[in-house]
Amino acid sequence: MTDMLFMWDDSFLIGIEELDHEHKGLIDDINKLHQELTGNNDRSEIKRCLGEIYVRMEAHFALEERVMKVHEYEYFNEHKREHDDLLESFTECMMQFLNGADISSKNPIEECLRQWVVDHITTSDKKMSLLVQERVAHSTDSWP
Repeated sequence: MTDMLFMWDDSFLIGIEELDHEHKGLIDDINKLHQELTGNNDRSEIKRCLGEIYVRMEAHFALEERVMKVHEYEYFNEHKREHDDLLESFTECMMQFLNGADISSKNPIEECLRQWVVDHITTSDKKMSLLVQERVAHSTDSWP
């Protein structure tokens, strides 16, 4: 993959293996979408990529929320609100494209995804992970 929006590196790791694995898969999917958008390939392939990202984001957020609930993460509501806002923002951008927006509309889609990867994973998810791991280390809790 030569044309990537994100190059995976350890700065994206949050320290919860299953969530890190999902983050890496989502970044791979985002890079596939980026290739389709910049290559101006057919709309059906872009539509497929968008759908895959949406499904993976939704499933990933559900898993992350489960981890937070199981470990009684004190900032759960705030973190879930971020998930809801990110999914809503991505859905709006995706729907604009699916409703006929020009392929040049890649910037809002990619900006939404960049916000999720850069802002959410590297800040909110890392904060959550540190507090959850600390809780697990000081209790009889285990990973779900």
